[in-house]
Amino acid sequence: MNEAKKNSDSNEHFKICIIGLGLIGGSLAKALRGFKSAELIGADINPDTRRKALDSGAVDAVYEDSYEAAADADLIILCVYPHHILEFVNMNAAKLKHGCIVTDVCGTKTSLYSRLESMIPKHIDYIGIHPMAGKEVDGFDNATGELFKKTGFLITPFSATYEKSAELMQQLGAFIGADKIAFADPVTHDSIIGYTSDLMHISATALCMAYHPQMSSAYTAGAFRDCTRIANINPELWTELLLTNAEAILPHLDGYIEYLTQMRETLQNNDNKKLYELLDLAKNNKREMLKR
Repeated sequence: MNEAKKNSDSNEHFKICIIGLGLIGGSLAKALRGFKSAELIGADINPDTRRKALDSGAVDAVYEDSYEAAADADLIILCVYPHHILEFVNMNAAKLKHGCIVTDVCGTKTSLYSRLESMIPKHIDYIGIHPMAGKEVDGFDNATGELFKKTGFLITPFSATYEKSAELMQQLGAFIGADKIAFADPVTHDSIIGYTSDLMHISATALCMAYHPQMSSAYTAGAFRDCTRIANINPELWTELLLTNAEAILPHLDGYIEYLTQMRETLQNNDNKKLYELLDLAKNNKREMLKR
């Protein structure tokens, strides 16, 4: 059933449908207000989320059923788990509006797209995006239109993606405030994200799998907060993301374990010279990263 603030003639406006109104979807809804004078339609299975999204003005109408929301949309943004993306496309792609553009914000692309490519009918276009923004908390209550300001925004076209769709995604990224927009094929995307995101989440969670029994917040400072912030993780989502990108993650994880082993050996052997070399390498690499 449609819950709406106002009625709108879908022929008069560009219509954007956002499926999944959690942190990213809700933040996109808020950030996209005014983009192409679009009517913003939301879909979410949670009734409280639907009510909050509508009452806050983040969307103009909201549905429980994702196909009802997306039926005549010009742009559909899938902000749901990878397996839900596959389910939506498989069940609904053939029925979507001719000329519709479908995109997803999923943090892993290769495995997902290898399965999606055969599901995309000729009358719609598909292109992936990945806003490089987030928080350690999720849900619509934590959504904000400022989330994407001065962040990265990755665009991952299919081989058959139309140029106009790529241009629209560039415009969308700039409109929500991203100032570092880049294109990547799915394999390159997943390889780099395997380091910059997936390995960071693995590292943070590993640091929190055990802790000193006598510690308290009095003993913590910026280093602890920075290194463990994202350990406050959504286990369901990240189990799916890490497993679907395991092939890209494992080489980074192997390298990380190797350097941890080297660090351990320097401490065990009281090797001042080697420890200094490792710390100096990390410092110089970090400074080089900051230039890119």
